[in-house]
Amino acid sequence: MIRVLHGDDEFGIDEAVRELRTSLGEGAAESNTTEFEGRDFRPGEVEAAARTVPFLADRRLVLVRGLLRRLDTPNADRQRGGSDAAQMSTSGWETFGEQLAGLPDSTELVFVDTFPTGPGGKLKDNGPGLRALQPAGAMDVTVFATPRGRALQDWIRTRAASEGVQASPAAFARLADLVGPNLRLLDQEIRKLALYVGDRAIQPDDVDLLVAPAREANIFAAVDAILERRPGLAMRALYRLLNDGASVQYILSMLSRQTRMLILARHLRERGVEEKEIGNRIGLRAEFALRKTLQQAGRFSHDYLAAAHSGLSAADISIKSGEVRERVALEMVVARLAGLR
Repeated sequence: MIRVLHGDDEFGIDEAVRELRTSLGEGAAESNTTEFEGRDFRPGEVEAAARTVPFLADRRLVLVRGLLRRLDTPNADRQRGGSDAAQMSTSGWETFGEQLAGLPDSTELVFVDTFPTGPGGKLKDNGPGLRALQPAGAMDVTVFATPRGRALQDWIRTRAASEGVQASPAAFARLADLVGPNLRLLDQEIRKLALYVGDRAIQPDDVDLLVAPAREANIFAAVDAILERRPGLAMRALYRLLNDGASVQYILSMLSRQTRMLILARHLRERGVEEKEIGNRIGLRAEFALRKTLQQAGRFSHDYLAAAHSGLSAADISIKSGEVRERVALEMVVARLAGLR
């Protein structure tokens, strides 16, 4: 069986691969799994692994990571830079599909291609990557798209149910708003909340208590450091989030969210709106987050906030277009924001 798992839902793809490993049976996965990734493997090596007889098991698993995305990437884009998958050579793969024809039924050959989160984060439907495999015969192709909006709240609800815990609709919405479409981080937070609430349902206050302070404290620390023109300190705060499992996209979305909050808070305060009402209007009900946002709003100028919002949007676009690597884009935008006057 030839399978293709692709899309921008890296967490979902990882889970699917884990299930395939588990299906090999206890003790058999390690000796019957071969994995290819990087930029040096060749068609003949993949074919040889796919035709190898399983060792003391019914099936074997061959994983090929990043190949189809590489084949989908135009030569000009590979030469310009971008992801590791995009930079690898594509020579020698012209007849790869023909080589894979007639694989033994005992082989699970799985092509795994993950993309940065965002529109277009998948293989082209009729692109060179999928076309290269067509001569091999039937394929099982699954697209893993990161859920957003209502779909993200449905994902959270399903995940919570799998942990044996319920939550109010407001709690689902709060968790989705706070963490965003970072499914790996959401999974961690749901497990933590499930342990905390026990037999009762998760409420928004539980989310604010366990999820908001740690994440928002580091975001606030980074914003403070940027304001004080201390990019090194800002990056240390952001690296703490990365070490906790947050993605670069999550950090950028949180910085953008905080910038929007500051713009709105400053606008409302200048019009004499009371603090509690400001919190209601901008969706900040946690006292810590509202107090910190109002403090920061008084220290930024309108011009700075506009420039910050524009810079964060540009960084997000550069990542999704493949022009700049994620961490490089994050470091560059933080350095620029910390240097604005």
